[in-house]
Amino acid sequence: MGDIDLSVTFEPERFRAYFKNEAEMKLKFSNPGKGTFWCECEINVVSPLSLAHDKELDAARTKVGILKPGSSIEKRIKLYTRPNNFPDDYKVKLTSFFYDEDGAISERTESEASIKCEEAKNGEVQV
Repeated sequence: MGDIDLSVTFEPERFRAYFKNEAEMKLKFSNPGKGTFWCECEINVVSPLSLAHDKELDAARTKVGILKPGSSIEKRIKLYTRPNNFPDDYKVKLTSFFYDEDGAISERTESEASIKCEEAKNGEVQV
């Protein structure tokens, strides 16, 4: 296998330091190959990032769906911060599982993405 591509984007592209933040992480899986796979993804973050808006949640697993040959599929995940975040790059670790038609794991891939946290510059509106 080995030909499934994962791209990760964030909206907004960065967090503001010292504020509660919310962002959407978009995972896009593309399958240029010929096989059909069921996809799942495990997400791991480290504080001050959280996968829940009201408590610290550092790990979750999400079902992405069926990835057909020559197609792509997207999954959106919410990320949150508490106001105790500092300027830095916050990493998100992703472990993707691809199951074949027999239900066996065909491939397991690990990847990492990061979202930047920056101080507000002069003239930016603080919400």
